[in-house]
Amino acid sequence: MNLPVPPLLSREMRRLLAVIVAVVPLLLPSGCRPAATVGAPGPAAVARSSASAPLRPLSEPARQQVERFCGDCHRLPAAESFPKANWPHEVRQGYDFYLTSLRSDLPRPAEGDAIRYFQDQAPESLTIPRAADRSEEPATVAFVRAELGSGVELARPALAQVLLVPPVGGGDRLSRGGVSLSGAALSGVELLTTDMRGGEIRRWRLGAGEAISEVIGRGTNPCRLSAYDVAADGGSRWLVGDLGSFLPEDHSRGAAFVLDETSGSVAPLLEGVSRVIEARPFDFDGDGHRDCLVAEFGWRATGALSVVIEEASGQRRREILDPRHGVLGVQVADLDGDGSAEIIAAFAQEHETVDAWFRRRPVEGGAAVGATGELDGRATDAWEHRELLRLPDPSWGSSGLEIVDLDGDGDLDILHCNGDTMDTGLARPEHGIRALLNDGKGGFSVVEIAAMPGVSQASAADLDGDGDQDIVAVALHPAAGNHPPGTFDSVFWLEQRPGGNWAPHAIEFDRCQHAALAIGDVDSDGRLDVIVGNWLASGGDLAVPGLDVWLNRPATAALPGQPATASGR
Repeated sequence: MNLPVPPLLSREMRRLLAVIVAVVPLLLPSGCRPAATVGAPGPAAVARSSASAPLRPLSEPARQQVERFCGDCHRLPAAESFPKANWPHEVRQGYDFYLTSLRSDLPRPAEGDAIRYFQDQAPESLTIPRAADRSEEPATVAFVRAELGSGVELARPALAQVLLVPPVGGGDRLSRGGVSLSGAALSGVELLTTDMRGGEIRRWRLGAGEAISEVIGRGTNPCRLSAYDVAADGGSRWLVGDLGSFLPEDHSRGAAFVLDETSGSVAPLLEGVSRVIEARPFDFDGDGHRDCLVAEFGWRATGALSVVIEEASGQRRREILDPRHGVLGVQVADLDGDGSAEIIAAFAQEHETVDAWFRRRPVEGGAAVGATGELDGRATDAWEHRELLRLPDPSWGSSGLEIVDLDGDGDLDILHCNGDTMDTGLARPEHGIRALLNDGKGGFSVVEIAAMPGVSQASAADLDGDGDQDIVAVALHPAAGNHPPGTFDSVFWLEQRPGGNWAPHAIEFDRCQHAALAIGDVDSDGRLDVIVGNWLASGGDLAVPGLDVWLNRPATAALPGQPATASGR
């Protein structure tokens, strides 16, 4: 986590310090540690080295005071979640958070006691098995990298989203250098990407023989898009969540706006708020008008899950659905099969939860019964909040969720992952992928699926054509290059097998520079391919491909990691 900065420092100095604290740990050499001591994926059992014996044990009253103080705002952190050497910084940061909150109601233990409490139980290092040493069962498909050729490079890309969209318009929708490409010559897929550093929003067309893109709009630091109006004639509009800064900050420069793809113009929906990661259209109050859910990730002192409500007059008002910061994204889906969509959101930071809001039963006149049984005035009172998942530690680094019928039983499940490494630069033992399996009535059971340090996104699709959902996942871990080759999976897929078992298969090792992915049939061969976005932490104006494509092939036709050819201009 970034160090707190005294409020008297200028904004420029605060940003400079934030950059130093965020980047320096990534540049420190890892030394000659063996691959078994680099930090590990979560759901798998891991070996940890034992902590050194303390000089003297803390007294029981001192231990209890530390536990009360450090477990008041969130769950008590597990001592084994960080190496011993990290705990002085983590404790100091926690104390600074308490002081800046202006709270004074908790008995505050001596910082030295808190450090001792965690260090006495902490390991010297975090241990994980090397990904390349994993024993894998045979699969019927393998993924080979497509050579896209020139024309797909971007300057130091930081692609936060890769969104598969239906093709729009004719074959000349995208062109490069004044030369149009026909749809007949290039079937494939169309995608949208957001570059949260450069500000570009691009439409791509990828096929067996071409890869082209054009900028359709710009933001300050756009993060994610959702469909606002998708038109067959190419006049689509997209709802954009804009962070307002590349680096994490508490500010009011975040925004949500509607991008008209035809003209490139933008229409503000919400401005002057914290860092917006995503916005999604949804009729929140059931009056037939288009409202919007807004995931304001914020940072430490700012952020919320809010809703912009459009009234009959055309005016808009903002209400807070959940005041917590760290919301990673928001989805709408019918979880309990009653024909009405629920709201689902994941929270990171110290919360580490997955939450849902269920619409309360309607009453005559279209109003809703609130918590007290009386008619409430706020639109948010028409919704009942339920916590579906709380991870066991406040630093597990939740990173994404997807709604999908994972087990094929006809109801919608939740695919969730945690692998954020940006706060500490550490790949963590707890990083991994899990499912919240739906019982059909909105009740969920949690199933741990796989470990993956640094996992940023996991998505489901039938990759091997056997009728069930498999999973593909990507990792974003800028410090991966400090570790021995083969330590990390950067792209891999999980084959669903009978009995709820999952078989992991490597696609790519160690290039943990992917924040987002999409799945589609790029070469029109009836097999689903994997498209991953590149997110570079550094590199100046280095130009690299914005996207990597992994083509799905029969396992007998290619070996994992073998390049395939998809020419581009």
